[in-house]
Amino acid sequence: MTRIYETPSAHEKKPDLNGWRVAGWGTLLALLALPAIAMQLTGEVDWTASDFVFAAILLGALGAGIELAVKVGRNGAHTFALVLTALAAFVTLWANAAVGFVGDGPINMVFGAIIGTFLVLAALARFRPGATFWLCCGVISAELATGLAAQVTGQADWLPVLFAAGLWLPPAALFRLSAGRE
Repeated sequence: MTRIYETPSAHEKKPDLNGWRVAGWGTLLALLALPAIAMQLTGEVDWTASDFVFAAILLGALGAGIELAVKVGRNGAHTFALVLTALAAFVTLWANAAVGFVGDGPINMVFGAIIGTFLVLAALARFRPGATFWLCCGVISAELATGLAAQVTGQADWLPVLFAAGLWLPPAALFRLSAGRE
C-alpha cells in the first residue's frame, strides 16, 4: 500500500529552527545577559533598564539583519556582504553610543542618521548588490564628511571616524564583486 504524502501548505509549515539560527539567537541573548551577570559580580558595570532596552534593540536588529541576509542573498558574496553590513551597522551604532566618535556633542547623532538613511535606501533598492555597493560608498563618504565637520568645530578624533568608515569597506568590496557576477 503506497501513501501519497502532501506537502504542507504555507500556513501549515513549521518555522525553520535549524541549529545555526538557534545558535545565533542564543549567542545574542547570551551577550545581552553578560552585563546583568557582570553587575552581580562587580560594581564596575552599572547598566540601567534603558541600557538593556537599547542593547536588546541593537542585538535584535543585528539578528534580524543576519536573518535577512540569509533570505535575500543572491550568492555567497552577496549574502556575506549583507552579513558584514549588519555587523558594520551594529558596531557603528554600539561604539558611537558607548563613547561617541567625535566628542560629546550632537554631531555624534549624525552617525546614526547615516546608518538609518543607508538602511532605508538599501531596502528601497531591495538590497541589490550594485545599488548597495554605491550606498556603502555613500556611508563611507558621509562618515568621513562628518569627521571633517567635527574637525572644523575642533572636536574631531580621526581614529574612531576612520574605524567607522573602514567597517564599510569589506561589504562594499563584496557587493561590488557580487554585482559583477550578475
